[in-house]
Amino acid sequence: MNQLTLRTAVREKIALAAETDFTRVRPFIVLGLLFLVLRAPFLNYGHGTDPDAWRVALTAHHLLDTGEYFPSRLPGNPLHELVMTPLIAGGWVSTNLATALVALLGVFLFAKIAKHHQLPHQGLLTFGFAFTPLLFINSISTMDYMWTLTAILASYHSVLRRQPVWAGLFLGIAIGFRLQSFLFFPPLALLLWRQDLGRSILPFGLAAAGAALLAFAPVLAVYGLDFYNFFDTSVAAEDVLRLLGKEALGVFGGLGVLAAALVSRRQLAQLPRDLGKDPLAAVWVLIIVLYFVSFSRLPHEIAYLIPIFPFAYFLMARYFTRLALTGAIGAILLAGVVDLTTPSDSLSLSSLSTAKIGRGLVLSNAQTMTSQREFVEEVVSADLPNHSIVMTGFIFPQLAVRERGRLATRILERDYAAISMLSDRGEAAADQRDVRYVWLLTYDTFDALRSQGYAFFLVPDAAGGTAALYDYRPSLFGATFLRLDQQRPSSGKGAASTDR
Repeated sequence: MNQLTLRTAVREKIALAAETDFTRVRPFIVLGLLFLVLRAPFLNYGHGTDPDAWRVALTAHHLLDTGEYFPSRLPGNPLHELVMTPLIAGGWVSTNLATALVALLGVFLFAKIAKHHQLPHQGLLTFGFAFTPLLFINSISTMDYMWTLTAILASYHSVLRRQPVWAGLFLGIAIGFRLQSFLFFPPLALLLWRQDLGRSILPFGLAAAGAALLAFAPVLAVYGLDFYNFFDTSVAAEDVLRLLGKEALGVFGGLGVLAAALVSRRQLAQLPRDLGKDPLAAVWVLIIVLYFVSFSRLPHEIAYLIPIFPFAYFLMARYFTRLALTGAIGAILLAGVVDLTTPSDSLSLSSLSTAKIGRGLVLSNAQTMTSQREFVEEVVSADLPNHSIVMTGFIFPQLAVRERGRLATRILERDYAAISMLSDRGEAAADQRDVRYVWLLTYDTFDALRSQGYAFFLVPDAAGGTAALYDYRPSLFGATFLRLDQQRPSSGKGAASTDR
């Protein structure tokens, strides 16, 4: 076989692989095995780098131990918390594996939808979706994002199958996992209308509302209509740029998509015209716009944008050339393993001038989890006098869960205005020595404990958080900083570490 014939054969094999139908049993089994094998090494790292994942574990443990339900954080993710509760006895391996399996179901639904739409290069598209780094990271943690996304894809698929009641039920389930999912109602209603199913919008809406109301019943039983509360603080523009530029697709992934869009600019020029005549393009763009508008209001975690990923992939398949699509997906996947990293937390021209090749999103996430575990071990190993309070900052939920065997977890102060009763107002205590670990303390609680003769210790993260949220500095009232080798762990915020 001469060189030209060999190149032709290779191109034909690649083209054939790009069109693989992963809705068929044998190809999907192969994909599923690879999906799980690559995730298996990360399942035992912990519940995740986001403290919210450990808050979910706190809620599950508290519900099993006491029969009392408190949301992991308001406004609540009740379906996720209740699903995790019977699994929590198996630890993070059990809950993370469940998340991975649900994420794999989402991949199958993605493949079904791509096939229904007759999108080009369905195999390549599905493979890229299955191993997108941000989705990979959130499929190996005890977070709700992938559960939500799978329910959203089930709802969208049901609309395509002209099953509005099922679509509403799945959307209600998605809302029960994450309240933000109500943003999908207008795009899916639009799709029903464009399919000449306008009369189905009402039963679709009623099914969604009924399922969501039933899902939120446990939260309403505890908080009533005051459940709608959340952590609200402004985020600097450079932090938003970092999230979008470094943590969404990785630097390589983002640059790859931009380059692919430039190469495919002629095809993309058709998109504005298609919005008026192609209901699918209009729905996909509307979903992306709604989620970006919502994200701009509270751009705390890049994982908030996870629901737009499948629809962005659909647009890429529709408007990118095959070469551009292959290059973009290749760059996205590469950024999970290796990527451009900067020594500072920001993403700017000055930081890019010192950029170097380092860990990609997935490997960086694993390193962040290791760093957090080591920080917990260092905090709980610190030499402390009896009758002490330790303000640990955001690492508290992880500390409380990891040290359940020797620390008693309970509610320090029943404050229904707190975002999380179990973490923001909780404690993990070594009762024999009366050493108590907390996240932060309001000034009133700090003052009351100080009057009881407690010695106070804290880490830098807790000092900054207390000043920002409660307007006082514990160090000015006698609190002492712990002497630690590591001053603070990396924070994942739903993706990878912030110092990649």
